[in-house]
Amino acid sequence: MYFSHTRCVHLSVFCCTLCSLCVLCDLFSSIGGAIKPVVTFTPNWGNILYYDDVTLTCDVPSTAPEEPRTYHWYKDKRPIPGDQQRLHIIGSSVGRDRGDYQCQTIGGDISDPVFLNVTYSYVILQRPPSAIYEGDPLTLRCHHVKDFKAINTKFYKDDQEIKPSESDSTFHIPNITRSQSGCYKCTKQLRYYRTDVIENSDESFISVKELFSPPEIKVTPSRVIEGDEMTVRCDTGRDPLRGGTELHFAFYGDGRTVRGYDVSDTYRVPSSQLEDSGNYTCEVRTASDTVRKMSDGLYIQIMRIPDYTVQNIIRLVISGFVLSAAVCFIYFHNKW
Repeated sequence: MYFSHTRCVHLSVFCCTLCSLCVLCDLFSSIGGAIKPVVTFTPNWGNILYYDDVTLTCDVPSTAPEEPRTYHWYKDKRPIPGDQQRLHIIGSSVGRDRGDYQCQTIGGDISDPVFLNVTYSYVILQRPPSAIYEGDPLTLRCHHVKDFKAINTKFYKDDQEIKPSESDSTFHIPNITRSQSGCYKCTKQLRYYRTDVIENSDESFISVKELFSPPEIKVTPSRVIEGDEMTVRCDTGRDPLRGGTELHFAFYGDGRTVRGYDVSDTYRVPSSQLEDSGNYTCEVRTASDTVRKMSDGLYIQIMRIPDYTVQNIIRLVISGFVLSAAVCFIYFHNKW
């Protein structure tokens, strides 16, 4: 089997469409204000072979003590048997098990659909079912059908080999970046008893989503006068599906730290002075420090209002002297 660039492009478009739908679903759910349950897989693969077993769990966020619940399960929007928190699927039929799964508790909201892809194949490249964000750990698994002996597992990214292996069927990235998006592929040589060795492969497009946007530094007011309060803000936007990600912010002036990392995205100077002028930048990082992003620089000039007090006194004295001289001149001129 040869590496198909066109197929990867199609996979990329398909993944982007799914991600857009997920964002819309999240926005609609936030409008309703309900806390949705989440369907998770064990093992955590979004695609399995036709004989594999998988357990689906309906995770319900709750601040109240655990209490008995009755669960409802759906496949492709139709009710299926099962009233427990976990649903066990014993893979046997591709058409029967493949589909979108959802769960719900009595009186609660229904979860977003999670797709389980069941494939009749010899080798598949397994990946997590959920969206992948920068900073996430990512594990890919080159999985093959049982009863076959596999050798020479290899992984590729954009047709370049990235991890040759004789026995390890997984490829792990502890902290993935957006630059590592691409078309991933694995190959295996399979031998069934004494038959010839046949190489099989599978591929998947991995799209790494942006966790938060590059920060932009802003200052208020736009024209800072000496003595005024100056507020510098580090502005960034989180992805809606990861809106709860905790971010920390730091601020720098001319390369020096003016405020270390803190959950506040603002830095305040109660009474700005001329020496506070300089080139300011800010940096944002996740609480786990897996993702960091730095803003462009912004030069802030503290303005000074000229001190006219002494000049005004001098002008007043001179004006008074001239006026007095003029009055005296007129008085003595008329007297003479």
